[in-house]
Amino acid sequence: MSLQSKILDLADRCVKCGLCLPSCPTYQQTLNENESPRGRIALLQGLAAGQLQASRSLHQHLARCMNCRNCERICPAEVQYEQLLDHGRSLLAEKYPASRFARWLKHASLALLSRRERINRLNRLLRFYQRSGLQRLVRFSGLLRLTNTRHLESLLPPLKTARHYASRYLYIGEPQGRVALFSGCLGTTLEQDTLNATIILLNRLGFSVDIGKAQTCCGALARHNGEAQQAVTLARQNLASFANGNWDAIVYTASGCGAHLLNYPSLPWPDESLRQQAETFSRQTREITAFLSEIDWPETLKFTPLHKRVAVHEPCSQRNGLRQADLATPLLRRIPGLEVGSLPGNAQCCGGGGSYMLTQPVTAQRLRAEKLKAIEAAHPDIVVSTNPGCALYLAAGLPASNIRIVHPVVLLAEQLV
Repeated sequence: MSLQSKILDLADRCVKCGLCLPSCPTYQQTLNENESPRGRIALLQGLAAGQLQASRSLHQHLARCMNCRNCERICPAEVQYEQLLDHGRSLLAEKYPASRFARWLKHASLALLSRRERINRLNRLLRFYQRSGLQRLVRFSGLLRLTNTRHLESLLPPLKTARHYASRYLYIGEPQGRVALFSGCLGTTLEQDTLNATIILLNRLGFSVDIGKAQTCCGALARHNGEAQQAVTLARQNLASFANGNWDAIVYTASGCGAHLLNYPSLPWPDESLRQQAETFSRQTREITAFLSEIDWPETLKFTPLHKRVAVHEPCSQRNGLRQADLATPLLRRIPGLEVGSLPGNAQCCGGGGSYMLTQPVTAQRLRAEKLKAIEAAHPDIVVSTNPGCALYLAAGLPASNIRIVHPVVLLAEQLV
């Protein structure tokens, strides 16, 4: 089936009722129909039917959608909006190629994320930039303002040396089973604390943890940027990496990755056997807090008290992509003394999803400002989030704050007796 046919078929389910408009962050910011799910669907129908020419304006309307998928949750017709938008971006990439520089930048970014050694090399360069004093010099010089890169540079968190993980970490105590850990593209650099905590916690719960060396980026950024074949290439590498294990589950810690892993069967696979492999793989995947909520916890596993106030941030990828309720709260309540509550305004996107904080900084910062107000009103000591992109973006907005923003498994592992 052609992209045009797929778009028209998916868009035909939209009855143009407009119930999605109040839930759409970009429509609420602009009150522009073209910035709503209903409006974007109409634009894609026009493009696929040949009634609308590909243009810079159309590209911008599609690019400003952050894939929060709030609209999918409330749509009475159950329109598969994310798939529709992904197909539309792929079609638009064919009909309206970006500038040579924009194409180079996108392909360079995707090439970087697909190879761990490239990520590690970049991590070393950026770590040198931070630790050598060069960062302070560049910030003081005004170069970031002149090159319009101040926002981008502000998102860079303190970096650690990339960690090389073993292929297996054995259980401690009574064995419960065996799991594989999906680390994604940035896990061994930006998300070491979360991966370390996950391994420690699962080992203490009686699970051996395997980490496939050949695994790579989940492919979500490629798919959402109209690069469907690149997404398939990355997915095939992950299928091969996790093909031969006899695991109870394939566990992931980033809800954004998980939402895409769940959609592997819908990728444009070249043959049916690969699509079936993708279905098998997706059925095995489990978000870490969901997995921890389902297994037996030994009575001997105890936590030291922590008298802190925690606000639980629910990412869009968790609420709308995985359709998963907040499972961090009951897990964290195992820690004595911890006061746990939901962050107000969890239904609205923070603006940090995927690469949105980089590609649409103005809208992203407006949305983050509302989330930071909610954090300030809640007065937490700690904010927990299951999406590393959201956590990074929120932390960058609180540079002088004492508020920690971490994955919930980090707190659980830190308080283990």
